[in-house]
Amino acid sequence: MSNTNQHGLKRQKLGLFAVIGMIYSLTAAGAWGIEDMVPGTGPGLTLIMLIVLPFFWGLPQAFTDAELASALPDEGGPYSWVKKTLGEFWGFQMGWWRTLGGYFDTVTYVALAAAFMTSFFGLTPVQEYMIKVAIIVVFIIINLQGVKDVAIINTVISVSILIAFAVVSVIGFAHFNTNPFLPIIPEGQGLLTSIGAGLSVGLWMYGGWESMSMVAEEVEKPQLIPKGLLLCIPLIIATYIIPTAAGLSSVGNWQQWGSEGVSYIDVLKNYAPALAGLFLFIAMLSNISMFNGYIASTARGFFVMAADNLCPKFLVKVSKKKGVPYVGILSVAVVSFFLLSFSFVELVIATVTMSLFASSLTQLAGIIRRVRSTHPDGPFKVAMSDKVFIVFTFVPVIVAIVALYLTGSSDFTHGLIGVLSGPIAYVIFKRMYGGLSVEDPENNPVNPKTKLAPGDTKRMAFVIIVWAVLAGLGIIFFPWFETADASDMLFIKIAAVVCGVVGIGMYAVATKKDNARIF
Repeated sequence: MSNTNQHGLKRQKLGLFAVIGMIYSLTAAGAWGIEDMVPGTGPGLTLIMLIVLPFFWGLPQAFTDAELASALPDEGGPYSWVKKTLGEFWGFQMGWWRTLGGYFDTVTYVALAAAFMTSFFGLTPVQEYMIKVAIIVVFIIINLQGVKDVAIINTVISVSILIAFAVVSVIGFAHFNTNPFLPIIPEGQGLLTSIGAGLSVGLWMYGGWESMSMVAEEVEKPQLIPKGLLLCIPLIIATYIIPTAAGLSSVGNWQQWGSEGVSYIDVLKNYAPALAGLFLFIAMLSNISMFNGYIASTARGFFVMAADNLCPKFLVKVSKKKGVPYVGILSVAVVSFFLLSFSFVELVIATVTMSLFASSLTQLAGIIRRVRSTHPDGPFKVAMSDKVFIVFTFVPVIVAIVALYLTGSSDFTHGLIGVLSGPIAYVIFKRMYGGLSVEDPENNPVNPKTKLAPGDTKRMAFVIIVWAVLAGLGIIFFPWFETADASDMLFIKIAAVVCGVVGIGMYAVATKKDNARIF
């Protein structure tokens, strides 16, 4: 096997242990962030959600990603899966939504790492900002050296994280003094409101399963990726639930939990103060590890789209010496510097709202690959019948729809804007660069007038109509669920009417001239 792929990216020799370390760093790297669920959701419901969400959100995605990664071990991961299963338009939407969300998600961990350092050293805002800049510069340089170096660093950090949280769990349960499940929800707060308060963080905690697949073509044995995914599932669940229960049972004071309040480190502050400083250091390293891994993943998002003539071609440039997409990596640095002014909560909201739609497309691709047998099975296949697999795989789509509403009208509005940017960007880049028709016009024809592929107008109309329906339901739901912001509600009402009229009109006109299917 050649040590480079068709795009010039260098393949690296990574063992199963290194793959597990990289997946763990991309999907978990510790329970950081759960602290912000506790006060708004309640300690009991937080633990219940951490137990339940893997089965309705994390596991179906992990199994689908493992099966798709096995059957289609391509650079670009979800983008390639969706493109080859559902077509160019939907592949672009996946790549666009996921990569935009990835840019926001990447900076999230820089913000958390700097916050831990500020808490420990008492840094000024200027000093904290300089720390953020330093983290970005150092790990951009590391990523420019290649995936193998990224994997080594992330594996070492992952092992340190597991040991640190194991110590917290043992010490916490050794000083058990209160029921961690009580109260279930905050007094005087409804169940739906409590779920909504922690749902975004919960989904964020159990996301990122597909990230390792983004570097599949740079791993000499890509069949290790689905195996690593399956081995990581119980590890990640345990990392979240056990330390959280240990902290709540020993420290208590659940109303004060948060990234800037009570957290896991308080277990050590109270009962093993000599270890508190070391734990805080590992906390900083864990979030730096996440940032390190997400640079590798996010940098390759637009890279593969550019290779398909769906993004500017300069994003395809690869370092001759190291074989890495250095332009994509540097783009992460530029965007990261810009996003440093955003708060941790704002970054999480942007990430989750975009990932909800991206993950839904991945699940749909997994279902259609099975139903239509678009591609043969790879070394790994989930041991389920097609009917059971379809039901199991579709559950996260339902969760995503529910989350859109329970996270509130403001997040819903952000999601509307973010998702509609996908079809707009597709039209612009497809007309500018030609897309798949440039390399293979016979199998990817375009309309000479619109310069779009057959069915694209219907697909755009479908996206717009779906949003009209969702917005219409939001008009009914949000006034009942919350005291919604007037400007958000006005925007949702306008979107429902405009999207409904435009979407139905576009679909009606396109259907008369185009028999291509939507999916």
